[in-house]
Amino acid sequence: MALSTDNRLRRPADFKQVLTDSRKDRGAGKAGDRLLLVSAIQTERPEARVGLSVSKRVGGSVTRNRVKRRLREIFRELVVPGGGGETSWDFVASARPEAAEATYEELRYSAQRLISKVKARR
Repeated sequence: MALSTDNRLRRPADFKQVLTDSRKDRGAGKAGDRLLLVSAIQTERPEARVGLSVSKRVGGSVTRNRVKRRLREIFRELVVPGGGGETSWDFVASARPEAAEATYEELRYSAQRLISKVKARR
């Protein structure tokens, strides 16, 4: 099952809003570790949205696409079912170069921990 288009950040302005507003203290935050950096803001939208950033520093196209596929599935499992409340979240997950060597379980654990950390800061 894929992350639906309603649950994806697509426009550069949406990415920019999450990245700049996550620095402020209004239901927003950032958290990172050696694999990922997760930025998030609370929104009034009915569903959670996720944007992924995987740069060339992570690896070649095959490696970057594998990391993106894994992250899309992880965020679909962890974030999308949690939507439906009066407020939701927009997330931007940036993969660090070490994510290329990480297993699916390591990435999932990292994302789960960082999402919890960001949500706790609100």
